[in-house]
Amino acid sequence: MGVFPFVIILVAITTFGRIVTRLLPSGAARAVPPQLPPGQLEDLRESIDQLSGRVVRLEDERDFYKELLDAPGRQRKLSPPDGNKPPPSAE
Repeated sequence: MGVFPFVIILVAITTFGRIVTRLLPSGAARAVPPQLPPGQLEDLRESIDQLSGRVVRLEDERDFYKELLDAPGRQRKLSPPDGNKPPPSAE
């Protein structure tokens, strides 16, 4: 390899490195996470707790109705509600 191709490769690598460093955000901007005020953070925790409680209740209701539908004494064929009656068959 001659000197001329070596210099061209070196310039290309240097130029590529400069372009990449300009496009990427600086390290200082990525290192600092956003801070929430203490009151807002507590409100967020309360909202999450309330939502978790609702999810638990919904899961309990889901399990109850699932067990109710799977009960051995229930009618096997459920009829649709009045508004969703199937059309009469053309037999």
